[in-house]
Amino acid sequence: MDMKTPTKLGVLSLALLAGTLTGCRGDRSDKPPRELLPGMDDQPRVNPQTSSEFFAEVDGRSMRKPVVGTVGFSRQPVVPEGDEPWMETARQDRRDLLEVDPRRYLGLVREEDPAEVWRFQTPALWIERIPGSVDRAMLERGQSRFNIYCSACHGFSGEGGEIKLVDGVEIETGGMVGRRFNTPPPSFHDPKYLPESDERTGRDGYLFYTAMYGVEHGAKMPGYAHALSADDGWAIVAYIRALQESRRGTLADVPEEQRRILDRQRGGNANAGTERGGDS
Repeated sequence: MDMKTPTKLGVLSLALLAGTLTGCRGDRSDKPPRELLPGMDDQPRVNPQTSSEFFAEVDGRSMRKPVVGTVGFSRQPVVPEGDEPWMETARQDRRDLLEVDPRRYLGLVREEDPAEVWRFQTPALWIERIPGSVDRAMLERGQSRFNIYCSACHGFSGEGGEIKLVDGVEIETGGMVGRRFNTPPPSFHDPKYLPESDERTGRDGYLFYTAMYGVEHGAKMPGYAHALSADDGWAIVAYIRALQESRRGTLADVPEEQRRILDRQRGGNANAGTERGGDS
């Protein structure tokens, strides 16, 4: 057999292949490309904040929480020593990880499984007031975190979702996200959320727990413990209390110097509306 025959066949095959590829150049198709080795390119997936039939008997959520007992760890292998801001943040994260305090980290008087706490109706389970002092820096931090994580549903003033009739015109209140719900988010100015309420919902510990772990284990409202530290959670509670007080306050509560400034801005009597609430 002539040894040149295979070579000729090979050259002919390459020529035919090149001609075929050239003929396909510029063609368009709506069909998906052929994958010889698809690997894991195509696989089942779920969208965040959706339901899951697979976990229907657990909580029905597609987004899963860490396994009970999971211990977080820092990306820093050692405890940094120094006065750089990020070092103090790393040290505080480590203290938060190792410290066990149900009052500060759960808002509860005793240790309980966060997955089951929402079932308890006893008000005394939640601590009554914020553990620690509240200062301006804390309120400003709470305002920042509230505006980021809470206002989308509850509104920037904590008014919740509702429809008000103003001068015969219906005005929809609340955050843009909350307006999409069939059940509007509640208002923090509802008497049951005020600190003097006899219900569990009026306790600072309940508001903290709700912000961190959600309502009914996330079934009605997701928790934000993945994005908020314990200090952030309590700062939000402090800011909610400030919003409540601002709604109930009167001009008589404003210091005299600031009252004169308000009077000039309003162009009226500084004592006008003293008996009315903050909405006057």
